[in-house]
Amino acid sequence: MALTDVRGGERSEPRPADRRRAAFSIVELLTAVAVVGVLVAILVPAIQFLRERARLLQCSASLREIGLVTHLYRDSRNGWFPNASKTGNFSYRMAPGMRTVNDPRAYPEEYGLEALYVSLGLLSPASRIWVCPSHDDAKRAYRNTYAFSIATALDKKNPANQSTTLFVWDNYSFNPGLTGFRGPFPGYTIPSGQRTQPHRGFGTGATGYNALYLDGHTEYFNTGN
Repeated sequence: MALTDVRGGERSEPRPADRRRAAFSIVELLTAVAVVGVLVAILVPAIQFLRERARLLQCSASLREIGLVTHLYRDSRNGWFPNASKTGNFSYRMAPGMRTVNDPRAYPEEYGLEALYVSLGLLSPASRIWVCPSHDDAKRAYRNTYAFSIATALDKKNPANQSTTLFVWDNYSFNPGLTGFRGPFPGYTIPSGQRTQPHRGFGTGATGYNALYLDGHTEYFNTGN
């Protein structure tokens, strides 16, 4: 029987073929799934890249803040930078106050670059600039992810070549020194085959690290690993 619309005319009942056309076919569904899969495959790496890029920039900004504090230290001491005797003669330390786990010899940490700046009131103990978000959980647990120089060049007033002298960098080669004691500490170097760079670089699969120079500028080193 024909149907009558509101305007008094007649309209035909939908044919079975028209009703079937309203649903998706299996081919169309599979095509839609494939398109979504391609989009996800494109977007996920892009999001991961942007997230790591943000972490890289945050790390670089933290190093620049450390550089500013370092220059405050230098200016207050007529051109002298923190050297090995001031920082405990070892390049990587836990945050001030922490203790080496399961070692009865350990005391609360009082050495290291951060501990020096905190003790002098140049930096707040609550500062978060010493932890890079790209490092793994084990290093972040030390609440300090940066190594620092103890080179003999720092024993000189206003040392030369400050723009090419590394001062602080993402730590990837040291375990933290025994807390509360001066170094050196033989056996605390991470074997080369076990070292991991914290940052994902711009090349596919490449990694690297950030570094602060004595003059205050930072650079990213892509190691290609």
